[in-house]
Amino acid sequence: MQSYDRFKTLESDTFDVIVVGAGIGGLTAAATLANRGKQVLVLDMHYEMGGCATVFHRKGKDYEFDVGLHYIGDCGKEGLIPRILRGAGIDDGEINFIEQDPEGFETLCFPDFQFAVPRGYERFRERLIEAFPKEKSGINRYFKMLQQVWDFMGIHSRPLSALWVLPRSWMLMRHSKSTVAQFLDTCTQDQRLRAILTGQLGVYHQPPSRATMAGHAAVVNHFLQGSYYPSGGGQMFSDKLGAVVERNGGKILLRSKVERILVEKGRAVGVEFSNKHLGKRTVRADAVICNADIKHTLLDLIGRDHLKAKTVGKAECFEMSPAMGVVYLGIDMDLKAMGLKNTNYRIYPGCDYERAYREVFAGQFPDEPHLFIGNATMKDPDNPAIAPPGIYNLQLMSAVPSNPESWGVTQAEVADGSYRNNPAYLAKKEWYARQLIALAERVIPGMSEHIVYQEVSTPFSVTRFIGSAGGTSYGLAFTPEYFLHNRPGTKTEIRNLFLCGASTRTGHGIFGAMTGGVEAAAAVDGRKLRYQIMDVGTRAEAQVSA
Repeated sequence: MQSYDRFKTLESDTFDVIVVGAGIGGLTAAATLANRGKQVLVLDMHYEMGGCATVFHRKGKDYEFDVGLHYIGDCGKEGLIPRILRGAGIDDGEINFIEQDPEGFETLCFPDFQFAVPRGYERFRERLIEAFPKEKSGINRYFKMLQQVWDFMGIHSRPLSALWVLPRSWMLMRHSKSTVAQFLDTCTQDQRLRAILTGQLGVYHQPPSRATMAGHAAVVNHFLQGSYYPSGGGQMFSDKLGAVVERNGGKILLRSKVERILVEKGRAVGVEFSNKHLGKRTVRADAVICNADIKHTLLDLIGRDHLKAKTVGKAECFEMSPAMGVVYLGIDMDLKAMGLKNTNYRIYPGCDYERAYREVFAGQFPDEPHLFIGNATMKDPDNPAIAPPGIYNLQLMSAVPSNPESWGVTQAEVADGSYRNNPAYLAKKEWYARQLIALAERVIPGMSEHIVYQEVSTPFSVTRFIGSAGGTSYGLAFTPEYFLHNRPGTKTEIRNLFLCGASTRTGHGIFGAMTGGVEAAAAVDGRKLRYQIMDVGTRAEAQVSA
């Protein structure tokens, strides 16, 4: 296999397309265009490409932890993820998708009951009706909304389907700006049922009173197609996409910080960046795709002088999604023998999700946080890099405040990096880890006595490596005010400058970012590209029997 330098050399100053940011959205756009003959340059400030779709190693290479890909939906052979990958030049079989337990890929754990969310629209609905027979009418209404959102999503790749989809989408039209709580008020008042229906809110980190219902339905639909994990972790996506760029004559240059997008007469013509080995360089292209943080892109890279005052005002007031804290663990217990399954465990203190988020929004750590337990060893059992033999690799995650003061440091310390050695910060990280570990023992009793490796990631880690505002991995807040056409689109008011990433219209997460990458590539190369890749054929009709 040919080796490519990604740090020190750049042999050309002109390209067809420059992609700023090697997150999964930018890489998808870059590979898709490179696969169609475009000469692409990808620039990123990190030493690894992939953004949140990366892994990191500890204790030599004894442990491998995934940064942001913990599970992903719709990876069956004709799912949208394989379609996007094929469109980017990655053949079927290059990435092996391992499905989580189809009888319960999410296990919602409450103080007095559990509920396993199964794969498939009908199976999930039937299980809910079995548990809540008196709520059948409301449950059916909820699933009718899911179906209408699913059909509406198909218009994106098959515009003519709008002729028959829109007349049947009255519920979606009526509740297009509703929150999840507002819509559920029309379905049920049963608190347990409502808690189950919103039990995946950690995927978008907003409580029912604030989350967009249409967006919530899109998330649920995505995972009801099946929940998967790529063998080898999230880095597999990034490595395969990067390889497509390079074998098609493109260039990936890491440790390269873009300082300015060059705009001439209202048109993007290139970028200016700095690199340790190359110094400050200017490169030009016919088109620029930006996958960087949305606020940084608009206010700093483009600059206020090149944007309308209204755009600048909006950008200054953008509300970002909450950030996460992650506790990475190695534990010497046989969890499979203990009866644990290949499922995501979500632990909640009760059926009211509002309190914990109120505390996070107020800059406080919740007294009773919501906990997500990801079990990498269960998800990818044949990967020897995950942990030493006999050790299980776990990630414990929860929404946390991102203001420095909550972590015992100042903004100045965060800016210069000295926060990492602040005793108050280190103590807060240890306190946070103990809090989540104690919660996890509801599912894994005694695990605190079997920890052989522990590390904590905070919002500042995310900002340091990928530059996201407030340390969020989820971009703009997942609320009706920032949904669909209220989010930035692919095209900008600067000609030949296009956007992708977690804050754009296609949404956050691996799926949203990859879809946004396709959109950006189509904006450069023509919308036929989108239809060729994203056309889902008859899958909308197949949803009910999934």
